[in-house]
Amino acid sequence: MDILFWSGGKDSYLALEFYRKENDIHELKLLTTYEEERKIVPFQEIELKEIQQQADKLDLDLITVPLPRQCPNDVYLNQVKKALEATDQEIEHLLFGDWKLEDIKEWREKEFGKMGYECLFPIWRKSLDELMPVLLLKPVEVTISAVKEEYRKFIAVGETYNQRFVRQLPKEIDPMGEKGEFHTKVTIKNFDDIEPKKQPLI
Repeated sequence: MDILFWSGGKDSYLALEFYRKENDIHELKLLTTYEEERKIVPFQEIELKEIQQQADKLDLDLITVPLPRQCPNDVYLNQVKKALEATDQEIEHLLFGDWKLEDIKEWREKEFGKMGYECLFPIWRKSLDELMPVLLLKPVEVTISAVKEEYRKFIAVGETYNQRFVRQLPKEIDPMGEKGEFHTKVTIKNFDDIEPKKQPLI
């Protein structure tokens, strides 16, 4: 069994799609950490009940890990470790939606490697030309769920994340929000619920 760390945003959704594309059928579960007091996924600002709705739409089991609002790394790792060890199946890989931040990738590999887990990064260093069409062609809508204060003059919560959004971003803002400039929420729908998207691909 593999575990995908699920934030509810575009990166974890893209990781799921590329994992499914590049791997044989394999049992997969989602794992989400959240602020216990607010029942919110930190940074993403997505309610835990919305995360459960996503998992239900994807027909995947969801493991939820409560964390304190101010959560140091050692507490985070301990809580996640307990959740992973509580599963009743052997875990082969941990999957993450990291795109380009080498320090984050190395930290995950180091810390989870100590626990005996191998980390996989399905969208690592993939181009926008590879990533954006997936969001176009799948039955999902991606919206901005949170914006760092200094970028709110450029980006608004609720905006649709698409090619037009990416093209209009100032150069100092990463097109995937890798440095925390903004975060997203994926709404998973049925194919017949979505109007055709006619924007040209990047």
